[in-house]
Amino acid sequence: MRADLRLKDLGKSDKAISKLMNVKIPAEVSEAIHAVAKEVGASKTEVVIALLNEGLDVTTDTLKGWKPQKIELPPPKRVCTVKGCKRAYVAKGYCASHYQAARRGTL
Repeated sequence: MRADLRLKDLGKSDKAISKLMNVKIPAEVSEAIHAVAKEVGASKTEVVIALLNEGLDVTTDTLKGWKPQKIELPPPKRVCTVKGCKRAYVAKGYCASHYQAARRGTL
């Protein structure tokens, strides 16, 4: 089986090395794959590879340039007591950076 197999290539005999992947699918999907394989004269494995490749092409084109939305976190309820610092309070009224500075005696 070829890794670049497409739906239009089904039925042509061209064998290549493949890897086994055990996946649970709904019974109706299995029946649909079996029907397509029987209709085009290909193995079920060839049909699945072709369908995956077609879907991967569409997905790759669709997701090109996609970036996840940035999640705006609400401001912390307790903020550092150092003037001008708006970071979250960790201990003794300081953020992590100022707390460590206070422990070292450099604040």
